[in-house]
Amino acid sequence: MNTSDTTITKARREFLAALDETQFSGEFLRQFLAQVESATPDLLNSYAADEMLAPIDAAQSSWNVDYYRRQKHCAGHNFSKERLEHLIAVREYFRQEGYKGFVPQAVGGGSSGVDKVSQVKRFDGTPSSYQPSSNLKKFVDEGDLLTIRTALRLELNNNRLGGQDLRNASAWTRGQVSALFEPNTEKNFARAIDPDQSHWLPEYYNNQTVYLKTNFSEERFLHLVEVREHLRQRGLEGFAPIATPIAPSPQLAPRSRSASSTADQAPSTPNQESRTARPELNPIFKIALVFGGALAAVVIYLSLVK
Repeated sequence: MNTSDTTITKARREFLAALDETQFSGEFLRQFLAQVESATPDLLNSYAADEMLAPIDAAQSSWNVDYYRRQKHCAGHNFSKERLEHLIAVREYFRQEGYKGFVPQAVGGGSSGVDKVSQVKRFDGTPSSYQPSSNLKKFVDEGDLLTIRTALRLELNNNRLGGQDLRNASAWTRGQVSALFEPNTEKNFARAIDPDQSHWLPEYYNNQTVYLKTNFSEERFLHLVEVREHLRQRGLEGFAPIATPIAPSPQLAPRSRSASSTADQAPSTPNQESRTARPELNPIFKIALVFGGALAAVVIYLSLVK
């Protein structure tokens, strides 16, 4: 199994795990699945049913927790759009019927998914009190360098985080992973850092995010944080701080740098680093990143599939 196959397997597993995250509505999951299909068609299988894979049963009278678990198990072996949409439909039925473990808790109700989101960052600005986001810690704990770098890079897309948050994230991750950063170099797809702030425009920022993928140096990451802060202070669309969302829905999608505008601005490269389907630039994916959990893990894994 090659790296791409391993990444796809992990993304599938995380998406199935996300079905247990009650803060996401069925409609949001369907939109997320549609974006996944668009960004990475190879992630999905064709629907199949046989003696090992139970067929889908459209009759709600057959829908119970054991049926849901069987279908979820089958989806692990037949990761088809039909099975996933069916699982979402069964999940929605359980939510409407008030099944325990499927109904989201209200804000302030203890350990709800929304509660977890509000606790992603809690620190007073000193490195000793910094707590990494759940996703960053998850991938650092797993120990895969490429995934860790991607997770740290995607922290830049969370407009709830300020510059000091990101600097602390960089310092914390570097302390956990000695080989995190590469020496700063300039090459075809990693052009020089420009210290002239008059050139620090969204186009420059987007180009530098592409260069960071090619040359993951500490200097480039911290420079991106500085440019990002400059753009935030100017209040530019897509960079201004956002409030913590109450619940994920299409209306809450941050009006950020769109995939189409980014594609126009980012340099063309043979390895398609700036392709429009980059999951971290999609508004639905950005909500998943803010909320963390398994859906954010899917976004991170998809960003590794070339």
